[in-house]
Amino acid sequence: MTSKKLAVLVAVLVAVVPPASLAQGTSGAQFLGVGVGARAAAMGGAYTSIADDGTALHWNPAGLTRVDGHRLTLSHVSWLQGVKYNYVSYAAPFGRDAGIGVALEQGGADSWDNTGEGSFETGDFAGVVGYGRRMSDDIGVGADLKFLSSSLGDHGASSYAVDLGVLYSVNDKASVGAAVRNLGPGLTFESGTDPLPVTMTLGGSYRWHGVLLSMDLEKANDLSATTRVGAEYAPVRYLDLRAGWIGGDETALSGLTGGVGLNWNEQWAVDYAYRSSDLGGTHQFALSAGFGGGGVLATTEAVSDEEDLPVSSVPRSNLDVISELTEEVMAEAVARMGLPEGSRIHLRQVDTHDASWLIKSILLEELTSRGHAVKAGLMAAAEDPEDAYEIAYRIVYCQTSLPRSWREWVVGARKFERRTAVDIRFELSDSTKAIVWAGGVQRERREIIPGGRLSDLEAPGQAFASPQVEPGGWDKIVEPVIVAGIVGGLIYLFYTSRSND
Repeated sequence: MTSKKLAVLVAVLVAVVPPASLAQGTSGAQFLGVGVGARAAAMGGAYTSIADDGTALHWNPAGLTRVDGHRLTLSHVSWLQGVKYNYVSYAAPFGRDAGIGVALEQGGADSWDNTGEGSFETGDFAGVVGYGRRMSDDIGVGADLKFLSSSLGDHGASSYAVDLGVLYSVNDKASVGAAVRNLGPGLTFESGTDPLPVTMTLGGSYRWHGVLLSMDLEKANDLSATTRVGAEYAPVRYLDLRAGWIGGDETALSGLTGGVGLNWNEQWAVDYAYRSSDLGGTHQFALSAGFGGGGVLATTEAVSDEEDLPVSSVPRSNLDVISELTEEVMAEAVARMGLPEGSRIHLRQVDTHDASWLIKSILLEELTSRGHAVKAGLMAAAEDPEDAYEIAYRIVYCQTSLPRSWREWVVGARKFERRTAVDIRFELSDSTKAIVWAGGVQRERREIIPGGRLSDLEAPGQAFASPQVEPGGWDKIVEPVIVAGIVGGLIYLFYTSRSND
């Protein structure tokens, strides 16, 4: 059903684009094509399915539905040929299923000469207000309205534009998004009207073994199709490394991108981005601040609550932890049943599970320790006296998992978060087969364990107590290659920038 909703929303976005947006030509208000946010710029602008703060007003207004707390973003760009560009935005949740945002964009150059008739001052301004709303848990839509003003020497013009966007969360690792930007009448100067740079984008992102990968396909009315690719990796806490690539027929603007981000207290971040092209390099800086939410780390796999988890230098085995939690579950459940002393009880498991043998043995032990007479199995049920109770139980969850891993330093020992959970549902019936009590009992334990102990903690042959390691066995090869590639790309961009200067 969600796939059908997504298809309809994308179709609506495509349908509202005027035919002129597909034509080739030279547009006005070119400052609208300058990407905002150093994180997005470092990832090649492949940000349509990622935007989750005030920069969503530029990339995809549906991203306002993902805003966590109050977000303030300040961005400065040193663009081509001395052009400067500034951006400030604020975004926050609006009710339970919506988000709002406002932004101001300002740019220009003190002297500009692209006609050969002498230099003149240029200036651009945009005020933006946006709104996003979740249509379901997986789909969000958004729109924003822009007031535009542009000046060329002694001449000026103003107009307005609308952006539309949609986001679809495929799962906790993958997202897709689509947006149409800068729909509206053009800027009218004395010499004529320049159309706005209407832009259509379709993008997706996926988190693979701690690396966030993204790709956008973009089509503007005055440029041929552009491909944007980006990646982000956090080798250590507080540090993000980013790289990207922009490709298209307009090769002068194509090139590599890269950058770094420093974050702390899960709320503040300073980001830098560099973009290379045949026309020269550009630099972008951004400061992000968050208040009242999960912080700027919400979109990464950095460990945000590491301090809240106990650290087990000599951890117990997975099977021991599961057994202990199961014992707690059984003790609470039997106590809540209120069985008469010395009751005759028949056990019936509703369905099968890999941990059935463990659950059954612990439940038997708990009941017999309380003085009850217990039998299990179909034959036992037929032989039970008429005054016997029946306990039917279903194992909802009984598993150890390793939801995330990290390193304190690039070459440091890997740490894992171990999550062990047991969830069992019960029904108690009396001799008349009437249900006299029903309920579920859950237990969960989370802790940090050293990666070098993983194999010692597993229970061979018991899948529920032997979780798969994420990332997998290729981790020792893939991680150094990724880190070396990103760092090498940044070094290349640095020396390219110096030679261009």
